[in-house]
Amino acid sequence: MTTEAIPTDDIDAVLTDWYEWSQGFRPVAGYSGADSTCRDFKISNQWMDYEDLSEVVDYQLLSVTGEAVEPIILALNIQHRVAVMTAVRNFVAGALVFANPRSPATQDADYAKAKAAMRPALFAKGVIKRL
Repeated sequence: MTTEAIPTDDIDAVLTDWYEWSQGFRPVAGYSGADSTCRDFKISNQWMDYEDLSEVVDYQLLSVTGEAVEPIILALNIQHRVAVMTAVRNFVAGALVFANPRSPATQDADYAKAKAAMRPALFAKGVIKRL
């Protein structure tokens, strides 16, 4: 296992954004996502201050990144998905807190292979700048 839990490149940063977005989604069983009487309601932004608007824009950017990255993550095999999730959870924690339960000895190699497999798709989606 590596000695650092700090994102080191553009893919690490994108995966961290994806993880934060994915952890924010909490569906509630038994309740609709929108009430039919309020489906097209949009609140006015006129009373928002710059900090509130900034938070809205940040969340929208996070959502776009998360929605672009999610199918790429799901296309990985289970070994690579576990490696990605373990690494990203450690990035978010800021320390080595989580260990790969399936193959701790190959965590770093599995994560490197997963990043290599994802790089072309992430570039094609426009979430990273270089191959």
